[in-house]
Amino acid sequence: MKNFNHLNSNRLAQSIFFGFVVGMMLFSQSLYSSQEELMQNVSFIQQRYQSISSFTGEFVQTSIRNDEDSIPVVAEGKVSFLRPGKMRWEYETPEEQLLVTDGETVWLYDPLLENVTVQQLSRITEVTALDFLLGVGDLTRDFLPRNLSSELLKTSGGLVVELEPKEKLANLEFIQLEVDPDNHHLKTLLLMDRQGNYRTILLKEIKYNLDLDPKLFHFEIPDGMEVLRGE
Repeated sequence: MKNFNHLNSNRLAQSIFFGFVVGMMLFSQSLYSSQEELMQNVSFIQQRYQSISSFTGEFVQTSIRNDEDSIPVVAEGKVSFLRPGKMRWEYETPEEQLLVTDGETVWLYDPLLENVTVQQLSRITEVTALDFLLGVGDLTRDFLPRNLSSELLKTSGGLVVELEPKEKLANLEFIQLEVDPDNHHLKTLLLMDRQGNYRTILLKEIKYNLDLDPKLFHFEIPDGMEVLRGE
């Protein structure tokens, strides 16, 4: 009888151990499949954006501070992109501003203050989401995909991925990208800083691969305008 009970105990222990091992194998396989799927989605997003030579459309930028008393700041306007490295952001509300880069120089024109800030693009890109938007960065090279830490983007059927910089950056904790699940076109970009403040940029009414004039991405400083040189 003792031998029978001992045999049953051994079988029970073996069964529990076998179940544990199988469970761990399935869990590990699930993690691997999940990570593999994340990497694949990021690769598709990068490939799709790289295939775009230009686009124009509208944007809605929302800035949210990590403060219960703060009110979201919303700005809207028009955006244009020409590969490689050229962008034009025409802010229309709440105040008119113009941000232009030709791939080397950045101009920020503020008609209300009647000044232009001029800075070299290379001094402000430093492996950020801006590199990706300008078409000179690589998500698979510069970022690591991970599971969503928080559901900050209110999507309507979009695919959302979260990426953290491979190199620690002072002004960026992670980014989230919402893309069309069918064609992987970018719909919304979210940037989270290390203080818990974040900004979203929603793209809409986008038209792709147009014949845009490169002069659109250069700014001629008017005579008498105050010029501020960025360091």
